[in-house]
Amino acid sequence: MGFIDNFKEWSTLKKFTFIVIVCCICLIIVSVLGGVLYQDQNTQTTTNSNSSANDSNQVYTDGTYKVGSDLPEGTYKFTQTSSDGGFVERSALMDTLSNSKEEYKATNEKDETVYITVEDGENLKVEGGEVVLV
Repeated sequence: MGFIDNFKEWSTLKKFTFIVIVCCICLIIVSVLGGVLYQDQNTQTTTNSNSSANDSNQVYTDGTYKVGSDLPEGTYKFTQTSSDGGFVERSALMDTLSNSKEEYKATNEKDETVYITVEDGENLKVEGGEVVLV
């Protein structure tokens, strides 16, 4: 007597339970294989380096950076990465009384290029994009 013949003799509850268990095992196997085969490709590792050889290739993404310690002074090219819009903002670290800020907003237009020059002691805030030293 084979498995099929035994299966036919099982009660309806036993058949239902068996089918549910087999389906759950199949879902687990598919989930594990899917996770292994299609790992997230959008992860990015960024390291800040004070080496001038690496600074020109360094990409700075969303965040606030102190010029001179987090990133070198110079001119940066801003590229919008968010479909919701983005901006880059330069502000003087010590100029809290006048609250001096320069903000550059990018629109969703593909051809728009924004350049910003920062000096030691200033802050550079990036949101919805990335900057690269040019």
